[in-house]
Amino acid sequence: MKKILFISHDASRSGAPLVLLYLLKWLNSQTKNIQFDVLLIKGGAIASDFEKECANTFIFSEIHKPLKFSEVIINFFFSKLGIKQKEKQKDFFKKIASNNYDLIYANTVVSLPVAVKIKNKYPNAKLLVHIHELNTVIKMIQPNFSRYTNVVDKFIAVSHQVKNNLIYNYDIDKNLIDVIYEFGIVNENVVSKDNKIFTIGASGKVDWRKGDDIFIQVANYINKNYPQAKMKFVWVGNNLNNKYIIEGDIKKLGLKEVVSFVGEQTNPINFYKDFDVFLLTSREDPFPLVCIEAANLRKPIICFEKASGTAEVIKKGGGFVVSYLDIEAMVEKIMYYYNDLGKLNEDGLKAQELFADFTPEKVCPLL
Repeated sequence: MKKILFISHDASRSGAPLVLLYLLKWLNSQTKNIQFDVLLIKGGAIASDFEKECANTFIFSEIHKPLKFSEVIINFFFSKLGIKQKEKQKDFFKKIASNNYDLIYANTVVSLPVAVKIKNKYPNAKLLVHIHELNTVIKMIQPNFSRYTNVVDKFIAVSHQVKNNLIYNYDIDKNLIDVIYEFGIVNENVVSKDNKIFTIGASGKVDWRKGDDIFIQVANYINKNYPQAKMKFVWVGNNLNNKYIIEGDIKKLGLKEVVSFVGEQTNPINFYKDFDVFLLTSREDPFPLVCIEAANLRKPIICFEKASGTAEVIKKGGGFVVSYLDIEAMVEKIMYYYNDLGKLNEDGLKAQELFADFTPEKVCPLL
């Protein structure tokens, strides 16, 4: 029996882990003669979902978690005997490698160093890396990325922008890189509410990369320059780290009745269905799943040039691609849709058509 080890940086309800989970579910529906194991560097909200799909689930953070004071004391005395905490990690990777996997599938650049450690202990395994990141994020979270790439047998890039970054900034052979767009679960029976306020939506973890500050600035620009426009702005996604900063900005700008950050939702589709336009304010976002979900619900998408692989699709229709960080241009396109509901519906249908193939049934066979 063939064996595959999938490695995920965590089990959060976010893009890359969800793509991996969807892939595992699809694989399980197609074959029973391959053993799938998963190694989670950290746990998370969907860890139990991974456990259901795999023969074995390993969680690295459980052996790498911060020590209690009593454990520090015990480790101190053990170190005097030549027994160190790092030995636990070595034993952990050695144990994983002893399963003699045919393929190690590292999902994201965060997973790559762990994958390399395991491959070094069992060199017969092929190593495939699924790259969901662009250059700024790679430099921030994996500054030694180039140190590991020479042992990778194959790269999957989630957009042409990601592939070009690997080629031109990391000198990776283009023949080792396949572009396969992300995919998500579509919801065919979702019905939007009638007679509602025109709503601009966004979604994702609230941080610099996703552009929550830009989202607020767009809302503020419209509120100041188009006071007659009746619309609201809703952001779906975790905002624990920036909660009080965001609340302060919204209050100081007088936008409490206009802008809402509703936090992480178990079923965000309940919010997406009431959006009229989806605003992708990300500074870097290789190919976000939320755009697939929004397009499936017939929501036109507005995004920045040079910021997302989504632009590669939207340039064909279904929304607008505006100059990077050009808030006025983004506002102009929102107002265009606000004043022309016919065009809003037309582009919503086009977005649905263009993103229709980004489903597990269509993309998983490519993987």
